[in-house]
Amino acid sequence: MKDNQLDQQKLMAQQLMLQQVQHMEQQIHTINQQISDLHTLKDNLNELKEIKNKKIQTPLGSGIFIESELKDASKVLMGVGSGVIVRKDTASAVEVIEKQTEELNKLSQQMQKELDDFSKHFDTI
Repeated sequence: MKDNQLDQQKLMAQQLMLQQVQHMEQQIHTINQQISDLHTLKDNLNELKEIKNKKIQTPLGSGIFIESELKDASKVLMGVGSGVIVRKDTASAVEVIEKQTEELNKLSQQMQKELDDFSKHFDTI
């Protein structure tokens, strides 16, 4: 009887740990997607900074665009939190994006290490 209870407790612990591993993996995936998005944004800003007076299609959402004219992309408007938007030159915006990317990379590496450590512990149960 006690062996059966221990087996059930082990199984429940393993299921709980598996859920935690899956949650951590999802968080790492989300962070890596954010990093990828920031790389794309940085590339786009670098391409746009020399463009002036060009017609572009601006996305509104759900595959709907409007035609607009890009007059000067050497300055961008950037959200800095709490609904505050500031004007920055493109190089400054790229610097901010690089810092954000660096922080997310550190977080991803830290979470991956925690996941690895947790997985090692999981293997011992």
